[in-house]
Amino acid sequence: MSTLPLARLVVAGDRVARRRLAGITAGVMIGVALFLLLAAAAQAFGQRSERSTWTELMLTNPGVMQQLEEDTVLTPETAAAVSATDHYEDRLITILMVATTPDTRVRIPGSDVVPRPGQYLSSPALAELIDAVPADQLGERYGERVGVLSDDAIEGPDSLVLVLGVEQSRVLEWEGMSDPQVVTEFIGYDYASAAYRIVALIGAIAVLIPVLLLIAIVTGLGAAQRAERFATLRLIGATPGRVARIAAAETAVTALLGAMLGVVLYLLLIPLAARLEIGSSTFFPRDLLTSPGVIGATVVAVPLMAAAVTWWTTLRADVGPLGASRERRERPPRLRSLLPLLLGLAGLTTVRILTSTVESGSGWAAAMPTGQLLVASFVLTMLGLLWAGPLLTSWAARLAQRRARNAAQVIGLGRMVQHPRATFRAVGGLVVAVYAVTLFAVAITAAAGIPELHQGRGYLAPTTLYTLPELDAATELEQVANRIAQVEGVTAVAVAPDASGDSEDASMRLALRTEDARALGAFDADSPGAVEDSEWVSVGWDWLLNEAADPRPYTAPEADAAAMLLVATDGEAASVERARTAMVNSAPGVINQYPISRVDNVVTSASALENQFAALGYIGILIAAGVSAAALAVSTVSSLLARRRVLSLLRLVGMPQRTLRHAVAWEMLLPVVTVLALSIGAAVYTAWVVIVGTSSRGVGWPAGSYYVVLGACLALVGVAVLASTRAAARMVASATVRFE
Repeated sequence: MSTLPLARLVVAGDRVARRRLAGITAGVMIGVALFLLLAAAAQAFGQRSERSTWTELMLTNPGVMQQLEEDTVLTPETAAAVSATDHYEDRLITILMVATTPDTRVRIPGSDVVPRPGQYLSSPALAELIDAVPADQLGERYGERVGVLSDDAIEGPDSLVLVLGVEQSRVLEWEGMSDPQVVTEFIGYDYASAAYRIVALIGAIAVLIPVLLLIAIVTGLGAAQRAERFATLRLIGATPGRVARIAAAETAVTALLGAMLGVVLYLLLIPLAARLEIGSSTFFPRDLLTSPGVIGATVVAVPLMAAAVTWWTTLRADVGPLGASRERRERPPRLRSLLPLLLGLAGLTTVRILTSTVESGSGWAAAMPTGQLLVASFVLTMLGLLWAGPLLTSWAARLAQRRARNAAQVIGLGRMVQHPRATFRAVGGLVVAVYAVTLFAVAITAAAGIPELHQGRGYLAPTTLYTLPELDAATELEQVANRIAQVEGVTAVAVAPDASGDSEDASMRLALRTEDARALGAFDADSPGAVEDSEWVSVGWDWLLNEAADPRPYTAPEADAAAMLLVATDGEAASVERARTAMVNSAPGVINQYPISRVDNVVTSASALENQFAALGYIGILIAAGVSAAALAVSTVSSLLARRRVLSLLRLVGMPQRTLRHAVAWEMLLPVVTVLALSIGAAVYTAWVVIVGTSSRGVGWPAGSYYVVLGACLALVGVAVLASTRAAARMVASATVRFE
C-alpha cells in the first residue's frame, strides 16, 4: 500500500486523530491568514508612502528640484512648488501649491490637468467634503475645481489632498512645510530615511516570527498520539523510513488544507483590515492584496516545511514497536544553545559602540554597515531566546530539584530535567511574543507623542486661529481685521505686533492691547492691577502653542513692527471654518500661511511620521499578544496530550490528583519564570539600541498600556496553568492504561 492511502487509513478510523488534524488545520489556517495580511501590510506601507509623499518636496536630488529664487524663470520643463497644510475641523489637508508656464510639460501625479491660478485638483475624499459643506467654510479658500486625483496618487480613500494653482510670486512668499522649490518631476519615497526603513523591517520581523512560531506549534499538535499510532505500524512491520514518510504525508496534506483555507480567510479579512487607519487614511483593499506569487509560495512552502520537519523529527525519534509505552528522555541541551542569543546581544552592543563612535566623528565607524548588523543582531536575539530556553529551563529545574520538598515538585522538576525542550515548547510562543510586545512598547516611547491640550484660565482658547502675515504688511492688518470681525461667529480679532525686545531673557513675545488680551483669555479681572492699568501687554510666544500666558505691562509698539493676526470665535466648528476661510480670502498677498489653532497643532503632531510608527507599534503589540494567547492555548493542549500516558500511569499506581495537578503547574510555571525576565530585559536592550542606533532620540518607561498587556499575558499563563491542572485531573480520572 502506498504512503498516502496508508496515512489516510491510519487516520480515518480514529475520531480523536481526526479532531487533532482539524485543530492543526484550523491553526495553520489562522497562521497563514495572519502571515499574508502582515506581509501585504508591510509591502503596502512603502507603496502608500510613495503614492502620498510626492507633495512633500523633500527630495534632495538636484536633477529633480532646486531652491526657488526671486529671479528664477520657469520653463515648460519646470514648475515652482511649495507644500503646505490646511485644516478642516479635526482633519489635516495636504496642499501643494504649483505655479507653471501655460505650456508646461510638468505633470501632476494622478491627473492629466495642471491647475492654473485660481484652480485646484483634489482627492476624491476632499472633493466630497468640499461639496458637502457650505462654500464659506471650505470651498471658497481654493477656487475652482478642475479635476480629481486618481487613487494611485493618494495614500488612501480618506486622504485629503489638494493641488492648488497659484502665481509664482505666491509660491515664493508662502511659508509652508517645505521651502519653495523648482521641480521637474513630482516623486514620492517609500521611507523618509534609512532609519525608518530599518525600524519598519525590525517591526515586521518582530510580528512575523510569533506568527510563524504559531504555525510550527500547531503542526506539532498531538505528536504523542501520532507516535502511539506509528508504534502500532512499527509493530506490524513498517520500517522507520516508511513511518517517517507516512507522518510527513499526513502533516503535508493537513497543512496544505489549512494553508488553502488560510488564503480564503485572508481574502475575507481584507475588507475588515482595510478599515484600519494608518497615517492620513485607511487602506485601499487592493493595498492588502499581496501578489499571487507570495500567496502561491506560502501555500507551497508551509506544507513542505511542515512535512520536512515532521519527517526529520519522526525519523530521528526512531519510534519502535513499544515506543508509545514510555516517554524517551531527551538529549540534554548543550551549552552552545546560548550562542545565538549571546551573538545577538553582542551584535547589538557593537551597533551601540559604532553609533557612539560615529557621533564622536570617527570616519571608519561611519563606513560600517550598522543597519544590516542591527537587523541581524535583532533576529539572532529573538530566535536565540527560543534556542536558549530549553537549556535555561534545564538549569533552573536542576537547581530547583535540589530543594524539592514534596512529590509534586519531584515529579514536575524531574520531567523538566528529562524533557526540557518539550517543557519549554509549551511557553516558547509566549516568551517570543512578550519579547515583541516589550520591544514595541519601549520603542514607542521615542516618539514625540501627541501634546495634551491645556485649557482654562490664562490659556489661549483651543479654537482661536492665528497666522503670521507678511513682515511688511502690518499696516494693512487693521483693515483686514475689521473685515474678519464681521464674519458670523467671530468674537474677537486682534493684531499682535512683535514685542521680543521687551524680554529680558531674549525670548519671543507678542504685544496685545489690554482689552484684546483679556478677550483672548490671556488674563481676566482677577489679574494683577498693574496689567489692567496698562494700555498694552506682552505675552510669550509659547502662549500660542500650549502654555499659560505671562502678561507684562508694555509700552506702545512701533508702527512697522511685524505682527500676528489672531481670530477668536464662539467655538462652533462652523464658526471656526468660516473664520479660517475669511482669513485666507480677506488678505490675499498679506497672509502667507494657512491659519492654525492649538487644536490644529495637535492634529498635525498626530500625523507626524514617528507617531504613525508608534501607531503601528500598538498594532504590533495587539497582534503579538493575540498570537501569544493562541500559541499558549495550543501548546497547553499539545503538552497535555503528550503527558497523558505518563499521568495515567501515575494515577494508576495511586498518585493523588492534587499532586498531579501541582506537578503539571510546576512544569508550566518554572519555564515562564526562568525565561520571561530574560526576554523582557533583552527586548528593552534591543529597543534602546534600535532607537539610539537609528536616531538621536532616547527611550523611556513604557506607557501604562504595556503593563496592562504584560499583565494580560501573565494572566493567560495563570489561566493555562489552571486549565492544564484541571484537564489533567479529568484526563486521568478513569483512565485505562494499555501496554501494547
